[in-house]
Amino acid sequence: MRNSTSSYNEHSETTATYLKCSFYEPDYLKNVIYYLIVLISIPGVIGNGIVIQHLGFKIKRNPVTVYIINLAVADSGTLIFLFWAGIRHLCNQDFLIEIVEGLVWIYSCFMFTYCTGQYLLTIISIDRCLALFFPNWHRCHQPPYLSPVLCTITWTVCLLLSAVTFTLNIYTWVYIFICTSVCIPLTVVSSLALFIQGYLKSQVQKRGKLLTAILFALFFSLVFSIPPVVIYLVGFFSKGNYLNLCIYGYLCACLNSSVNPLIYVLLGERRYIILDEEESEQQSEVPVDSQL
Repeated sequence: MRNSTSSYNEHSETTATYLKCSFYEPDYLKNVIYYLIVLISIPGVIGNGIVIQHLGFKIKRNPVTVYIINLAVADSGTLIFLFWAGIRHLCNQDFLIEIVEGLVWIYSCFMFTYCTGQYLLTIISIDRCLALFFPNWHRCHQPPYLSPVLCTITWTVCLLLSAVTFTLNIYTWVYIFICTSVCIPLTVVSSLALFIQGYLKSQVQKRGKLLTAILFALFFSLVFSIPPVVIYLVGFFSKGNYLNLCIYGYLCACLNSSVNPLIYVLLGERRYIILDEEESEQQSEVPVDSQL
C-alpha cells in the first residue's frame, strides 16, 4: 500500500513538472472548458436516462435496443465522472483530473465506461452491416441472445482491463489509445459500408430512421474519438508533456456521450420512434430487401 502511495506521489510530482512545460494553457481557458463539460454533462445524463427509461420499460426489447440501452448506460457513467471532475476542478484549481491520491479509481471508472461505449458503438455498426448485407440471416438465423451476450462480454472485458490498469498503475491514456485505435478503423469501414449500401445504392425511397440515426451516431463518434488519439500521439512524441491538452480530450468525450440522445430525439420527432422501428419492421410484411 505504501509503495502504491509513493508511486502516486512521484507521479503527481512529475505531473506538476509537466504542467510547467510546453502546451501550457491559461487557467481561464481551462475553466471555460470545465464549465462547458459541467453544463453539457447535465442534459447528457438526463437524455441518456430518458433513453434507458423508454427502452427499458416502455417498448419491447430487440437486439438493437439492447445495444442502445447498454450504450446509454456507458455514456451516463462517462458523463457522471466528467461532471464530478469538472466540479472538483472549478472548486479546487489545484485539482488534477488524471492523478489524485486515493481517487485514481474514479478515473479508472471513466476509462471503463468510455471504452465500453466505444466498443458498443463498434458492435452496433457491425450489427447494422450484417442486417443490411445479410438480412435473411440477421432476421431468421441470428442467435436470440447474441446481443445480451456481446454486451456482457464487452462490459466484462473492459472492467477487467480497467482493473488491471489500475492495479498495475499503468498510465490509462495508453488503454484509451489502444481502445480507440481498434474501434476507429472498424467503425470507419462499417460506416462507409452502411452509407454506400444503405444510401447510395439503396432503391428504397424512404430510408429507415434507425439507419440514419446510427450513421449520425457513428459519424459524431469518429469526430470526437480522433482527438484523444492525436493527443496521445502528441504526448508520446513529446515525452509526455501534454497533460494540459487532455482537457480537450475530456470535452470530446463529453460531447460524444451527450450527442446520441439528441440524435434520437431529432430524428424520432421527440418520441424516440426510431427505436421502435426495428420491432415494427420485424412485424410487417414488407419484403426483406426493404428492411434496414
